[in-house]
Amino acid sequence: MIEDLKPERLRERFAGNWGSSLTVHESTASTMDDASAAAAEGAKDGHLVLADQQTRGRGAHGRQWLSPPGSDLYLSVVTRPTVEPASTALITLATGLGVRDAVASLLPGRSVLVKWPNDIWIERRKCAGVLVESRTVGMRIDSVIIGVGLNVNRTQWPPELAGAATSLRAERDGKESFDRADVLAALLSHVERWVTRFARDGAAVVVDALRPALALVGERVRWEDGDGVFDGIDPDGAARVRTEAGVVSLHAAHIEPVAR
Repeated sequence: MIEDLKPERLRERFAGNWGSSLTVHESTASTMDDASAAAAEGAKDGHLVLADQQTRGRGAHGRQWLSPPGSDLYLSVVTRPTVEPASTALITLATGLGVRDAVASLLPGRSVLVKWPNDIWIERRKCAGVLVESRTVGMRIDSVIIGVGLNVNRTQWPPELAGAATSLRAERDGKESFDRADVLAALLSHVERWVTRFARDGAAVVVDALRPALALVGERVRWEDGDGVFDGIDPDGAARVRTEAGVVSLHAAHIEPVAR
């Protein structure tokens, strides 16, 4: 077992309910698939699946999440919130807000923002991604699987990601590595808090907290079907973009800044 990710070492750092039940893999294909299988078998709310390496890690929009061993965090959590089936997008935003808060707490003084809907940026470079998938039974949500990939101690990337990706360690000048157990504890604490608040208090609490933490506001962006100026988010969490034809709301899209 990887020394810094031993279950007993992790549990002593966790402050909330998430992670009290956990499975740790040295290597697995995808923690999302493992957590989904665990949910179908009755895993309780907050069950954590963690891996030192993924061989087929998944990101949003069908992209691969590169998951080398020994450096980063790849995790999925089984949650069972009492929310409407249409709430998956807002759980994604609540999770992103939690990841942002965790990263900001570990890198005080740095600009850490959420690039709608599921990326976390440090100084405009991606350090983390969020993937949320729900499982419904009839008209209700049975479980929501929350996946997070966070670059912790990686300092090198393939050429196609150079300049676009970063990690906690790289943002601390690459000198001292982070303890992954400590980072995981902070991550779970912040994400659990925001997902719980959303389930209890509704969309407004997440949307209001997220607005000042959004990247690209006021900048020209493009997505699959057009381009315009990103104007923040609606009360339901949809992206607002001002185009020549008027304001459009994007509920599911991949936005990127237009090259200056």
